[in-house]
Amino acid sequence: MPTPMPDTRFPHERLDAYTVARELVAFAAAHRRQLRGLPGESGEQLERALVRALLNVAEAAGRQGVADRARVFAIARGETCEAAAALEVAVLYGALTPQQAAPARALLVRLGQMLTRLCRVA
Repeated sequence: MPTPMPDTRFPHERLDAYTVARELVAFAAAHRRQLRGLPGESGEQLERALVRALLNVAEAAGRQGVADRARVFAIARGETCEAAAALEVAVLYGALTPQQAAPARALLVRLGQMLTRLCRVA
């Protein structure tokens, strides 16, 4: 019988939350030009919050203690909420149309739900 291949992924790469956060960073990268120049640097804030959410999901997945993991997942959730507000600013100021923002908003809602659950079970 052949030996099964070892799983060579990092812990965060096994999480759906990481995949969704990665899609959101890709969205921001694809719309970067449109997000520049928004008041209060909200376009840059959107990018930073999405990147921080992605990085915090990865960090939390690598933590050992349950409480520590939950704390970092909660930070990622906060970044997700911040990104949602910044996305709304981008729509209100016309940098993105509601149709352009809708897929990202749906992913943000999904990510927030996943992170809420991960905070409880971490």
